[in-house]
Amino acid sequence: MPAAERHRPHLPNGRTVGLVGAVLGLAAAGTAVGITAARAATARVRAERLAGQVPDVEQETWQQLREEDPLGLGRREADRTTTVEADDGCRLAVEEVGPLDAPLTVVFVHGYALSMHSWTFQRRDLGARLATANGHRPAARLVFYDQRGHGSSGRGDAAHATIEQLGADLEAVLTARVPRGPVVLVGHSMGGMSVLAFARRRPELFGDRVVGAALVSTSSGNLGQLDFGLPHLLTRVRAAVLPVAAWTARRRPGIAEHTRRLAQDVVSAATRALSFSSTDVPPELGHYVDAMIAGTPVDVIAEFYPALVRLDQSGAIEPLRRVPVLVLTGDTDRMIPSAHSELIVQELGHDEHGADFVVVPDAGHLVLLEHPEQVTDALTELLRRVDAERGSRRG
Repeated sequence: MPAAERHRPHLPNGRTVGLVGAVLGLAAAGTAVGITAARAATARVRAERLAGQVPDVEQETWQQLREEDPLGLGRREADRTTTVEADDGCRLAVEEVGPLDAPLTVVFVHGYALSMHSWTFQRRDLGARLATANGHRPAARLVFYDQRGHGSSGRGDAAHATIEQLGADLEAVLTARVPRGPVVLVGHSMGGMSVLAFARRRPELFGDRVVGAALVSTSSGNLGQLDFGLPHLLTRVRAAVLPVAAWTARRRPGIAEHTRRLAQDVVSAATRALSFSSTDVPPELGHYVDAMIAGTPVDVIAEFYPALVRLDQSGAIEPLRRVPVLVLTGDTDRMIPSAHSELIVQELGHDEHGADFVVVPDAGHLVLLEHPEQVTDALTELLRRVDAERGSRRG
């Protein structure tokens, strides 16, 4: 994989790390625009909008994003669309690509404030690769679903906005849609945390049913300090404002949504500054991300924020030591810095499976959208490793 670098872990001492929480539409966005780069991004977004290059997010409904092809991808349509009922009755939207009798299933779990459509490049490109990997029969089925409160899925009770519940939701999807056969789990950001929560919940399934995993731009814990590389004064202001913003979003979602609409350009600028590293991200891609975030109610964002801050899934690493694992991160991720991925690789150890650690240059938190080819290449290599190990066991 020439465009990405493979590393063994080296965790810097004393490095302050963090995860964006309410920045996606809440007061942290206002803090973030204190950065010069974010100010410049705001001006660029406004100029693009005035030039008609970027539509107003308010005029783009989530349904339009699902039905249209805003990036001109020629995206891969679903072979099946269904819903799965979680253990508390919440309905989860599921889409599948590939035949039900494929020899391997890959389940994709998206991140915070996004949706299954964050995997749109991998859905198209990995699906195409797998379709030709084994003659005319796809080598794997791809399963995508929206996390509760996100995309087209139901909300559920606010008390169930926890990472542990997301692990239970993943189990519900597997039980309903992948009741038998080997499966590889792929999670981005909060989706990776969901995979770890599932590993803690059902460790006995790893090595038999779960035969591989990919953790993209994610963390196993220690997410309480949200500095985003900001100066100390600004992080103190942000620390004071975020709890108020989160309370407002939960208790007065109408006010919070109105504020988010008024600050649309600010939110877009902060999102781009914190999600991407490249300076040449196409306006259409930024708008695509804006639409996904706009489709996530602010009270849902606020409800999950405490669960992210309190996250501790370090004890969930052990089951993953039994299977091939890909750990992938962008080298300039401001939301979950690469030190978190390095720590996961350290925790996985150096046994017979080990972890394939890929650091993508000039990539931010949304590396799967910013540099999709490198992510698809890494996932393809993971599936080759999985297939080789399964073949050696059969032999």
